[in-house]
Amino acid sequence: MDNEFKVEHQVTIGVEFGAFVTKIEDKIVKLQIWDTAGQESFRSITRIFYRGAHCVFLTYDITREETFNNVLEWLKEVKQHANPEILIYLIGNFCDLEDEREVTRERAMSFCKEYSIDKFFETSAKTGDCVEEVFSLAARELYSQ
Repeated sequence: MDNEFKVEHQVTIGVEFGAFVTKIEDKIVKLQIWDTAGQESFRSITRIFYRGAHCVFLTYDITREETFNNVLEWLKEVKQHANPEILIYLIGNFCDLEDEREVTRERAMSFCKEYSIDKFFETSAKTGDCVEEVFSLAARELYSQ
């Protein structure tokens, strides 16, 4: 499969907006990515985005236990406000800081199994490790639907 990609990024008011563009089966697929960084002050805004979303990335910091503990609350928000068919990915970020890890991969994978989360990845926004793979897989899964 020929898979060229392009990442676009810009900051908007209150949330960060980005895009991931890839080619799948000779078609251009563009993901719109909205990031509220889990800030409580933007919770009412995120509820609006859930309604039209096809995929949600619940992201936590592998070096901060409290961010993982917050994932369940965000998952409840998604389940309450999003389409029941939405794809849900759990993303552990900061995998480049393995020595500072507080949340094990096993714990995260167990969480995914318990709450029927579709996919689990660990990434590093700093190094780019596995970031493209997450977006590419989401684009392919959404395209196939």
